[in-house]
Amino acid sequence: MSCTRTVSLGAYLLGSLDPAERAGFERHVSDCAGCRREMVRLAPLPGLLGQVRLEDLELPFDDPEPEPALWPLPAEPEPGPARRRVRRPVLVGAALVLVLLGAVLLIPRLPGGDPAGVTWQATDPSSGAAADVELVAKSWGTELWMTLRDLPEDARCALVVHDRAGRTEIGGWWGTGHPEDERIPGSTSFGVDEIERVDVVVDKRVLVSVRP
Repeated sequence: MSCTRTVSLGAYLLGSLDPAERAGFERHVSDCAGCRREMVRLAPLPGLLGQVRLEDLELPFDDPEPEPALWPLPAEPEPGPARRRVRRPVLVGAALVLVLLGAVLLIPRLPGGDPAGVTWQATDPSSGAAADVELVAKSWGTELWMTLRDLPEDARCALVVHDRAGRTEIGGWWGTGHPEDERIPGSTSFGVDEIERVDVVVDKRVLVSVRP
Protein backbone atom coordinates (compact mmCIF):
# COMPACT_ATOMS: atom_id res chain seq x y z
CA MET A 1 0.00 0.00 0.00
CA SER A 2 1.30 3.47 -0.84
CA CYS A 3 2.06 5.85 2.00
CA THR A 4 -0.09 8.99 2.09
CA ARG A 5 2.98 11.09 2.86
CA THR A 6 4.64 10.41 -0.50
CA VAL A 7 2.78 13.52 -1.75
CA SER A 8 5.31 15.58 0.27
CA LEU A 9 8.33 14.12 -1.54
CA GLY A 10 8.31 16.70 -4.35
CA ALA A 11 8.25 19.62 -1.91
CA TYR A 12 10.98 17.96 0.18
CA LEU A 13 13.33 17.38 -2.77
CA LEU A 14 12.78 20.92 -4.09
CA GLY A 15 13.49 22.43 -0.64
CA SER A 16 9.99 23.88 -0.19
CA LEU A 17 9.34 22.54 3.31
CA ASP A 18 10.08 24.69 6.34
CA PRO A 19 12.70 23.36 8.82
CA ALA A 20 10.14 21.78 11.16
CA GLU A 21 8.28 20.07 8.30
CA ARG A 22 11.55 18.89 6.77
CA ALA A 23 12.76 17.38 10.06
CA GLY A 24 9.43 15.62 10.58
CA PHE A 25 9.43 14.24 7.05
CA GLU A 26 13.03 12.97 7.41
CA ARG A 27 12.04 11.13 10.59
CA HIS A 28 9.11 9.58 8.72
CA VAL A 29 11.28 8.50 5.75
CA SER A 30 13.74 6.75 8.08
CA ASP A 31 10.91 4.36 9.10
CA CYS A 32 9.00 4.13 5.78
CA ALA A 33 10.44 1.84 3.10
CA GLY A 34 7.81 2.98 0.57
CA CYS A 35 8.76 6.64 0.87
CA ARG A 36 12.46 5.77 0.62
CA ARG A 37 11.84 3.93 -2.66
CA GLU A 38 9.80 6.86 -3.99
CA MET A 39 12.56 9.28 -2.94
CA VAL A 40 15.05 7.35 -5.07
CA ARG A 41 12.72 7.59 -8.09
CA LEU A 42 12.04 11.32 -7.65
CA ALA A 43 15.53 12.39 -6.62
CA PRO A 44 16.66 13.25 -10.21
CA LEU A 45 14.03 16.01 -10.44
CA PRO A 46 16.06 18.83 -8.78
CA GLY A 47 19.05 18.02 -11.00
CA LEU A 48 16.90 18.10 -14.15
CA LEU A 49 15.39 21.44 -13.16
CA GLY A 50 18.87 22.80 -12.42
CA GLN A 51 19.81 22.29 -16.08
CA VAL A 52 16.97 24.52 -17.34
CA ARG A 53 18.06 28.02 -18.39
CA LEU A 54 15.89 31.02 -17.61
CA GLU A 55 15.96 32.20 -21.21
CA ASP A 56 14.50 28.86 -22.27
CA LEU A 57 11.42 29.58 -20.18
CA GLU A 58 10.68 33.02 -21.62
CA LEU A 59 8.91 31.76 -24.72
CA PRO A 60 6.55 34.11 -26.61
CA PHE A 61 2.90 33.25 -27.03
CA ASP A 62 0.45 35.03 -29.29
CA ASP A 63 -2.99 35.74 -27.91
CA PRO A 64 -5.62 33.68 -29.79
CA GLU A 65 -7.81 35.43 -32.30
CA PRO A 66 -11.21 36.34 -30.75
CA GLU A 67 -14.23 34.42 -31.98
CA PRO A 68 -16.75 36.48 -33.98
CA ALA A 69 -19.50 37.99 -31.85
CA LEU A 70 -23.11 36.95 -32.39
CA TRP A 71 -24.31 40.55 -32.03
CA PRO A 72 -22.63 43.98 -32.22
CA LEU A 73 -20.43 44.82 -29.26
CA PRO A 74 -19.06 48.21 -28.18
CA ALA A 75 -15.81 49.01 -29.92
CA GLU A 76 -12.72 48.46 -27.85
CA PRO A 77 -9.46 50.36 -28.26
CA GLU A 78 -6.93 48.68 -30.50
CA PRO A 79 -4.45 46.79 -28.31
CA GLY A 80 -0.85 47.86 -28.57
CA PRO A 81 2.06 45.59 -29.49
CA ALA A 82 2.73 44.74 -25.85
CA ARG A 83 -0.82 43.34 -25.53
CA ARG A 84 -0.67 41.30 -28.71
CA ARG A 85 2.52 39.49 -27.75
CA VAL A 86 2.67 38.37 -24.13
CA ARG A 87 5.46 36.54 -22.36
CA ARG A 88 4.41 33.98 -19.83
CA PRO A 89 7.66 32.60 -18.31
CA VAL A 90 5.93 31.61 -15.09
CA LEU A 91 3.32 29.51 -16.91
CA VAL A 92 5.96 27.91 -19.12
CA GLY A 93 8.15 27.15 -16.11
CA ALA A 94 5.24 25.53 -14.28
CA ALA A 95 4.40 23.44 -17.32
CA LEU A 96 8.03 22.35 -17.64
CA VAL A 97 8.11 21.30 -13.99
CA LEU A 98 5.02 19.14 -14.56
CA VAL A 99 6.55 17.55 -17.66
CA LEU A 100 9.78 16.73 -15.83
CA LEU A 101 7.90 15.41 -12.83
CA GLY A 102 5.82 13.20 -15.10
CA ALA A 103 8.98 11.88 -16.76
CA VAL A 104 10.51 11.03 -13.40
CA LEU A 105 7.32 9.33 -12.24
CA LEU A 106 7.55 7.04 -15.27
CA ILE A 107 10.85 5.62 -13.98
CA PRO A 108 10.07 2.00 -13.13
CA ARG A 109 9.55 1.23 -9.46
CA LEU A 110 12.10 -0.92 -7.72
CA PRO A 111 10.48 -4.37 -7.63
CA GLY A 112 12.02 -5.54 -4.37
CA GLY A 113 14.21 -2.68 -3.20
CA ASP A 114 17.33 -4.80 -3.81
CA PRO A 115 19.35 -3.19 -6.62
CA ALA A 116 22.53 -4.76 -7.97
CA GLY A 117 25.57 -2.74 -9.04
CA VAL A 118 29.20 -1.98 -8.32
CA THR A 119 30.12 -1.39 -4.66
CA TRP A 120 32.80 0.99 -3.34
CA GLN A 121 34.07 0.79 0.23
CA ALA A 122 36.16 3.06 2.45
CA THR A 123 37.05 3.74 6.10
CA ASP A 124 38.44 7.10 7.14
CA PRO A 125 41.38 6.70 9.58
CA SER A 126 40.77 10.12 11.16
CA SER A 127 37.02 10.08 11.78
CA GLY A 128 36.65 6.30 11.98
CA ALA A 129 33.56 6.52 9.75
CA ALA A 130 33.07 3.71 7.25
CA ALA A 131 30.86 3.51 4.17
CA ASP A 132 29.84 0.95 1.58
CA VAL A 133 28.25 2.63 -1.45
CA GLU A 134 26.48 0.60 -4.12
CA LEU A 135 26.20 2.39 -7.49
CA VAL A 136 23.47 1.22 -9.86
CA ALA A 137 23.44 2.56 -13.44
CA LYS A 138 20.12 4.05 -14.58
CA SER A 139 18.95 5.78 -17.75
CA TRP A 140 18.77 9.10 -15.82
CA GLY A 141 22.08 8.75 -13.93
CA THR A 142 23.10 6.62 -10.95
CA GLU A 143 21.16 5.21 -8.02
CA LEU A 144 23.15 5.10 -4.76
CA TRP A 145 22.62 2.81 -1.77
CA MET A 146 24.74 3.44 1.33
CA THR A 147 25.54 1.38 4.39
CA LEU A 148 27.30 3.52 7.01
CA ARG A 149 29.06 2.80 10.28
CA ASP A 150 30.52 4.84 13.17
CA LEU A 151 28.88 8.17 12.28
CA PRO A 152 28.24 10.89 14.90
CA GLU A 153 24.92 10.61 16.73
CA ASP A 154 22.07 13.01 15.94
CA ALA A 155 23.86 14.55 12.95
CA ARG A 156 22.49 15.69 9.59
CA CYS A 157 24.49 14.14 6.76
CA ALA A 158 24.80 14.99 3.09
CA LEU A 159 26.07 12.81 0.28
CA VAL A 160 28.19 14.92 -2.08
CA VAL A 161 28.91 13.38 -5.49
CA HIS A 162 31.91 14.56 -7.55
CA ASP A 163 32.37 13.71 -11.22
CA ARG A 164 35.59 13.50 -13.22
CA ALA A 165 34.87 16.86 -14.92
CA GLY A 166 34.92 18.72 -11.59
CA ARG A 167 31.15 19.05 -11.18
CA THR A 168 29.39 18.45 -7.86
CA GLU A 169 25.86 17.38 -6.91
CA ILE A 170 24.09 16.67 -3.63
CA GLY A 171 23.03 13.02 -3.82
CA GLY A 172 20.93 12.92 -0.66
CA TRP A 173 20.26 14.05 2.93
CA TRP A 174 19.60 11.93 6.01
CA GLY A 175 19.89 11.91 9.79
CA THR A 176 22.16 9.61 11.78
CA GLY A 177 21.06 7.31 14.57
CA HIS A 178 19.83 4.61 12.17
CA PRO A 179 20.85 0.93 12.46
CA GLU A 180 24.25 0.23 10.88
CA ASP A 181 22.79 -2.35 8.51
CA GLU A 182 20.14 0.03 7.15
CA ARG A 183 20.52 0.89 3.45
CA ILE A 184 20.16 4.63 2.80
CA PRO A 185 19.11 5.75 -0.72
CA GLY A 186 20.57 8.53 -2.83
CA SER A 187 20.91 9.47 -6.50
CA THR A 188 22.76 11.66 -8.97
CA SER A 189 22.40 12.63 -12.61
CA PHE A 190 26.04 11.59 -13.20
CA GLY A 191 26.59 8.20 -14.82
CA VAL A 192 28.52 5.55 -12.89
CA ASP A 193 31.55 5.89 -15.17
CA GLU A 194 31.53 9.69 -14.64
CA ILE A 195 31.73 9.58 -10.84
CA GLU A 196 35.16 10.29 -9.34
CA ARG A 197 34.18 9.95 -5.66
CA VAL A 198 31.36 10.39 -3.16
CA ASP A 199 31.78 12.17 0.18
CA VAL A 200 29.77 11.71 3.37
CA VAL A 201 29.65 15.21 4.90
CA VAL A 202 28.51 16.50 8.31
CA ASP A 203 28.64 20.25 9.06
CA LYS A 204 30.87 20.83 6.01
CA ARG A 205 33.35 18.23 7.29
CA VAL A 206 34.04 15.18 5.11
CA LEU A 207 33.77 12.12 7.37
CA VAL A 208 34.67 9.62 4.67
CA SER A 209 35.40 9.70 0.93
CA VAL A 210 34.56 6.62 -1.14
CA ARG A 211 36.28 5.95 -4.46
CA PRO A 212 36.47 3.05 -6.90
